[in-house]
Amino acid sequence: MRTVRFRADGTVNSGTVDGDRITTDDTTYGIDDVEILPPTEPTKIVAVGKNYRDHVRAILGEVEKEEFPMLFFKPPSSIVGHGDDVIAPESSHFLDYEAELGVVIGERCSSVSEANALAYVDGYTCVNDVTARDWQYREEQWARAKGLDTFCPIGPFVQTDLQESLDITCRVNGEVRQSSNTDELLFSIPELVAEISDHFTLFPGDVIATGTPAGTSAETIPMEEWSDRAGEGALEPGDTVEVEIETVGTLENQVRSP
Repeated sequence: MRTVRFRADGTVNSGTVDGDRITTDDTTYGIDDVEILPPTEPTKIVAVGKNYRDHVRAILGEVEKEEFPMLFFKPPSSIVGHGDDVIAPESSHFLDYEAELGVVIGERCSSVSEANALAYVDGYTCVNDVTARDWQYREEQWARAKGLDTFCPIGPFVQTDLQESLDITCRVNGEVRQSSNTDELLFSIPELVAEISDHFTLFPGDVIATGTPAGTSAETIPMEEWSDRAGEGALEPGDTVEVEIETVGTLENQVRSP
């Protein structure tokens, strides 16, 4: 089942999605007749770095699963929904896309076991972990590189059922840039929920962005050059970015100047 959060007639509501129709308890809407909102209002977005084998191989040349996943935060102020604009900041010359599977937490959880982790998950959504690569290289922590306003498109739906293996694709202006599968994850979803909840209490609506596969613009030039120039295929104002995850949906946003 896929759910959606939306605004119609000035009222925020949620419903289930069936094709191009949205159904609530008492009304049915056409999906093109409503404003699709971010599917959740999280207290935090916990993101995971270096979690796809193919991406790690492309960036670092070798793949080795670390003892712990690499974690960072994106602030709630970075969230935008399906159809909203991503603002290309004047302070960055290298804007990149990262298609990711987002895990939406359904119940408060703290120090849960890997075996019980999925019981605390409400569903799954699409995330674009937009990144200013020049800032990422310049600074040891990534708050500025990944946390600016509009740098976390999310949605449009939450899929409450998840298959074991899902295709994940990113397109820019219709051109496929990333094409992979969640089989490439180094840390599984149960592992991530258990590990993260051992350090941070997760609340309903919180999102875990599980990492991105190979195919980013960052992979086209050496890391030490990120602060000097943009890689091939870097995002520019006017670009349209789509993140599609099998059975979950397609998230679409356009990049624009401030």
